[in-house]
Amino acid sequence: MNERMWERIGAASGLLSAALLAAAVLVLPSTGGVGSTAAMIRYFADYSVQVRVSLLLVLLAMVVFLWFVGHLRHVLQRAEGGAEAFSPVVLGAGVALSAVGLLSVVPGGALAYLAQGPQSMMAGDVARSLIGARMFSGAALELLIALFTGAAGLAMVRRELAGRWLGWFGLAVAVIGLIAGVATAMTITVSTFATVMSLLTFATFVLWLATASVVMVVRPEVERTPAERSVFAH
Repeated sequence: MNERMWERIGAASGLLSAALLAAAVLVLPSTGGVGSTAAMIRYFADYSVQVRVSLLLVLLAMVVFLWFVGHLRHVLQRAEGGAEAFSPVVLGAGVALSAVGLLSVVPGGALAYLAQGPQSMMAGDVARSLIGARMFSGAALELLIALFTGAAGLAMVRRELAGRWLGWFGLAVAVIGLIAGVATAMTITVSTFATVMSLLTFATFVLWLATASVVMVVRPEVERTPAERSVFAH
């Protein structure tokens, strides 16, 4: 199997990850404006099975996403000619994003599990702590999305990867993710603004990930001309 085919497989892993993330959201019933702790507890109790299916899809998506991150590291390292400017940041942010994504399902999984037991298990500080952990893990994910798409977007704007228009798209996703992460981390209870920004971050990230993957599948980076100059050239 030649390098062109391997690159297409690596790029396609991003598309598969995006599809799994989209499915993870679509399988969940609407929260209907859930805001209070009690309402959220009822949501997990009523839709325990759907929540667990969604969490499984997220786990699979984050594992596949690691392959895509490795693919980006490979093509960026080659494009940068050993300068190691954006490729280490993309790799570190991508691995951290995947790791936090894997850990972020723990609070929701625990809530879905407790919902199947006596109602007393879902009451009190335990449920509130799990809901709080779920919110803060969401904030961490949004900030890591901002770092990952920002670094990859800058590399694209510099014509080291894919296209400049995709780079500007990635930078826009990074700004949205940064605002969402700060808003989510600063809210004590669920707020409409933080919820909307979180959904917008997720939707734009999945769209950017799928688009970048398709672009790199259609035209593998090995076919592109090398970067005009090293990132740190004088």
